[in-house]
Amino acid sequence: MASTKAKLQPGVEPTAIVAEYAAAKSQQDIDGALRVCREDFVLDTVPFGIRGTGKAEVAAHLRIFFATFPDYSATLEGQATGEDVVTAWGTIRATMRGPLGSFAPTGRAFALPFSCVFPLRDGLLAGERFFFDMNAMCEQLGLPVERVAAELRAFRGEERSEAPEDAAGAFVAKFREFWRPPVDPERLGTVLHDDGRLESPGLPATVGLDAGKEAFRNLFALMPDFRAELERWSAAGNAVFLELTLRANVGGREVRVPAVDRFLLRDGRAVERVSFFDPRPFLEALGAAAPQ
Repeated sequence: MASTKAKLQPGVEPTAIVAEYAAAKSQQDIDGALRVCREDFVLDTVPFGIRGTGKAEVAAHLRIFFATFPDYSATLEGQATGEDVVTAWGTIRATMRGPLGSFAPTGRAFALPFSCVFPLRDGLLAGERFFFDMNAMCEQLGLPVERVAAELRAFRGEERSEAPEDAAGAFVAKFREFWRPPVDPERLGTVLHDDGRLESPGLPATVGLDAGKEAFRNLFALMPDFRAELERWSAAGNAVFLELTLRANVGGREVRVPAVDRFLLRDGRAVERVSFFDPRPFLEALGAAAPQ
């Protein structure tokens, strides 16, 4: 394999290209930074879990970042070269002058050590892997790191994450477990508070865990194999919305009804569940199966 230096124009060192890229970024000059990059350049900001592929996507990510940190700068303190790669390290500094997701500007600054790995190809930067301590960044900016991490997951399209620290995701996992056959109404306390309220179309509302368990026992007495299958879900604040398919075999006939359940959570369990669905298919099937 030919070395990076052999691919570059005569007299141009890989470290000079990295220095030019870093200097342009420190001036928020996106076009200048990308001028020394390949068209398929990949920017991998490892602490954020965000990867931009191609100049257009990388430019969009940098515009978002610079809107939050308009005075971002990187001081290079050293570089090391290898076969088609440069590793650089130093200190990054910035002030939070714009919003970061839902977080208002704090006006506070950070100064953090960093390291970057730059692969090179055909005399241009092929990528950047950017490392720094996000926990330290949040601490210096006065931001809650767990909430910042949750918003970064949302930005990456992982807002439906079911990680244990995600209250909505953890609740959904418990909901799935409750409906895992055989369903036992005694497990209702894993998803419903002692004072929880349940509302379903055509039925009187129940208040309290014991009343909720009794309602489920009555349901399974009528339809022993009744089940709720989760299709997808979303969350907003303390509200969780589950899109479901309700199924039961009634008199040898499978009944399937789409439904949406809205849960209001408190400390990881529901204080209220309101179901939205058309109960008529179940009622008609039960009527047809009843002894004449």
